[in-house]
Amino acid sequence: MYLGDSTMVEIIRYLNENGVKTVRGNSYHKSTIRRILENTKYIGIYKYADIEVPGGIPQIIDDKTFADAQLLLEKNRKAPARLKALDENYLLTTRLYCGHCGSPMSGESGRSRNGSIHQYYKCNTARKHGDCKKKPVKKAYIEDLVVEHIINDLTDEKIDDMATKISALSAKDGNTETIKRLKGLLRDNEEATANLIKAIETGKAVEMLTTQIEKRQAEHKDLESQLAVERLIRPVLSYDDIKFFLEKLKTGDANDYSYRVILMDVLVERIYLYEGDNPRIEIYCRASEQKIMCPINEPSGSFIGQLAPQVGLEPTTLRLTAACSTD
Repeated sequence: MYLGDSTMVEIIRYLNENGVKTVRGNSYHKSTIRRILENTKYIGIYKYADIEVPGGIPQIIDDKTFADAQLLLEKNRKAPARLKALDENYLLTTRLYCGHCGSPMSGESGRSRNGSIHQYYKCNTARKHGDCKKKPVKKAYIEDLVVEHIINDLTDEKIDDMATKISALSAKDGNTETIKRLKGLLRDNEEATANLIKAIETGKAVEMLTTQIEKRQAEHKDLESQLAVERLIRPVLSYDDIKFFLEKLKTGDANDYSYRVILMDVLVERIYLYEGDNPRIEIYCRASEQKIMCPINEPSGSFIGQLAPQVGLEPTTLRLTAACSTD
C-alpha cells in the first residue's frame, strides 16, 4: 500500500477499520507502520547488540521491494513540512473515537475564504452522512487538551503503578515455553561441561573428553544465540527501567511533535469525545485499569464555538480550560 501511494494515515485507517491488530493485539499507529517499513528483519538480517548477520533469519520481503520503500520513505522525509502536516500529523488518529456512536474520528482539513487552512477531527459515521450528528472538533484544541492531561496524570503514584504492571506483563510475555526450554538446555549443557572438566582433572581420557567439551561449548553458543533471538523478539523490561523512562517522559517538551507522538504511543490506548449536556473527553491509558475524565468547561455561548470552523467561515478564537479527574 505504501509503494502504491497510500499515505501513512490511509494505511493506518485501513488496518484499524478492518480489525487488523499488531502482534501484541494493539491498534496500528504511525510509528508502528514506520517500524514495519524500516524493519531489516524482513529481508533476513538478524541483529543483536551491534552485530548484524545477513541471512540470520528467514527473509519475507524481497530486496527490491524493501529498497523501493526506503527510497520513498527518504523522499517523504524531505517533503515540505506543511504538506506533511496536512497529510500525516494528526496525533490522535486511530485513538480518538466518537463518544456517541463509537466510530473512529479521522483528520480532515479545509480552507477558508482568506486561504487559511483549518484542521479538525470528524466522526467517520457523520462523515458518511450516517445517523451520528457529532460535530467536528478543532485538531489543535483537542490534541493540546489530551497532551496536557496525559502529562498531568503522570504522578509519582501513577508512574509506580504503571511500572509495576508493565514489568509484570513484560516478564510474563518474555518467559515463553521456548525460552524456558532453551534455559533448561543451557543448564544441562553447563552441568555436562562441568562434569567433563572434573573428569579431566581426575586424569581420565583427556583427549576424548576435550573433544566432548569442545562439542558442548559449540552447543552452548548455539543455544545462547537461539535464546538471544527469543529475547530480542520479547524483551523483558525491569521495573527500574520502566520507572526511569516514565519519569523522563514526564519532563519532555509538550510543544515538540516527536515527544507528543511518544506520549501517545506509550500511554494512550483510546480516547472518547462527548458533547451536548456533558461535554468531556475520556482517556483510557495503557497498562492501567483507570481512565482520565476531562470535563470541558464551556465558555459563554454554544459548544459549537469550540468546534472547527466550516470551510468558508472565519475561525473563532476561544480560550478554553478543562478540569481533570481520575475515575
